[in-house]
Amino acid sequence: MSVQKLIDQTFSYAIEAKGTDLEQLYVDDMKSFQEAQFLMAMKDFDGAAAHIDEMDTEPREQILLAIAEEFGNKFLVSMFGYEVA
Repeated sequence: MSVQKLIDQTFSYAIEAKGTDLEQLYVDDMKSFQEAQFLMAMKDFDGAAAHIDEMDTEPREQILLAIAEEFGNKFLVSMFGYEVA
């Protein structure tokens, strides 16, 4: 899954969760994914790595998997220091 697809999917979850406690969690995750995507688009990989490191565990794993799928595991290792098995 690409990073954009992850953002789109999380947005759809937020819509489905409208009016529940989960809605804001999905919105926060989506905003974090968008920020990481923006930083990568600006070639600020150090900023993106720092931002991703500060994310909660589950959304961090989701975006790292999306980055590995979209850009490759070698890119993920070289730019973010994570490896997907």
